[in-house]
Amino acid sequence: MESLEERLARLEQQVAYLQRHVGIDPDTGEAPGGGPELPPRFYQELRDGKLIRAIKTYRESTGASLVVAKNAVESMARRLKAGG
Repeated sequence: MESLEERLARLEQQVAYLQRHVGIDPDTGEAPGGGPELPPRFYQELRDGKLIRAIKTYRESTGASLVVAKNAVESMARRLKAGG
């Protein structure tokens, strides 16, 4: 029977493989170019100020936790509002 440690190591390898397969760096969680690949609707939601929808789209696209997605989207919204 597989130990908990062995199972966890196997699952981590599978997740890393899947991340590489979809173009996400397993070490940083980001797509090539420095940020996650996000669909055009995400940017539209962000521009429209629909932050809850943008957070949901971010989570769906990246697999990020609610806290990580909220922080990322709010940071992007602040930069957008500041013009940068």
